[in-house]
Amino acid sequence: MAQRPAPELISVIVPVLDAAGHLPQQLEALADQDYAGRWEVVVADNGSTDGSVELAEQWLGELPGGRLVRAGGARSASRARNAGAAEARGDFLAFCDADDVARSDWVPEVAAAAPQGDIVAGAVDSDVLSTPLARSWHAVPPRQRALEGLRFLVHASGTNTGVWADVFERLGGFDERMPGGEDVEFSWRAQLASCRLVVAERAVVHERLRADVGSLVRQHYRYGQAGSDLYRRFHRAGMPHSALSESLRTWSWLACAAPLVPWSARVRGRWALEAALGAGRLVGSVRHRVAFV
Repeated sequence: MAQRPAPELISVIVPVLDAAGHLPQQLEALADQDYAGRWEVVVADNGSTDGSVELAEQWLGELPGGRLVRAGGARSASRARNAGAAEARGDFLAFCDADDVARSDWVPEVAAAAPQGDIVAGAVDSDVLSTPLARSWHAVPPRQRALEGLRFLVHASGTNTGVWADVFERLGGFDERMPGGEDVEFSWRAQLASCRLVVAERAVVHERLRADVGSLVRQHYRYGQAGSDLYRRFHRAGMPHSALSESLRTWSWLACAAPLVPWSARVRGRWALEAALGAGRLVGSVRHRVAFV
């Protein structure tokens, strides 16, 4: 595949839903990017009621080409990303989330990687913004765990994805029917359609891990259901079945660790994460009529 030219205009798209507590930090990080090329920032609000819209409006003047898009309809990151992409003017789209923080050289590093492929999978760091307790709930970083657990193609994270606008349009954007795993589905669907995905380790976004057990459970329950849905969609393309031995080890650990849950915050978070993920896979398997536990 011939290398593309450098992007003429990069559109950075930030989906937002009730992110007032963290949005200013992300927008400040984008305002501080040291990029000499042409770029714009599109904030796509998905129906916030916590003042996120007003905060975004205050920052628009500090951002190159700063614009606010109203992403009505279903509440999902996919809906907001797609709405932002529809209003973007750039020939290359770069997605980052409202509650994370792009490193100061993120835009130039994404721009440098863009000519090498159709999709850019940037790096996700979960150490800088996350508490030690939140980090302890994850045996391995979430992105690494997803790759190891699903054992199929490499994928970009919605936290840090770049894609040429013509490729995004041809693929139909993110699947808004998926409550989770839409970034994995998009990456795999693209590669199976002969799109080239490149990994850009120097294009870093700092991710903020869930810091309370309730949101951690909700997130990983969605991830579990997404795993079953992904298997339904991609097993004929070569996605392997879930590893039964790994599942048995996880359920055995849950049984053994249960007595420690009331006494240890670290165990409580790990236990809740694993239980939610497993429950999500079970429910997803029934819903999608597959066996991916």
